[in-house]
Amino acid sequence: MQNEIPFVVQDLYLNFVSQPNPDFWPDDMRDDPVRGHALWAFYQGLRLGVQLGDACLEKV
Repeated sequence: MQNEIPFVVQDLYLNFVSQPNPDFWPDDMRDDPVRGHALWAFYQGLRLGVQLGDACLEKV
């Protein structure tokens, strides 16, 4: 596997993940911005994945 991130992943990240904001992080991660923002970005990605999966399962 190559280490390149596909354009679509970059585009989704830039459109769905906000700038780092400690208000979104758990209290125990406020002093660790890398982990705090990484957790927030991961959480946002999971939410988006669930929403996309749900949309694919809807009956038309």
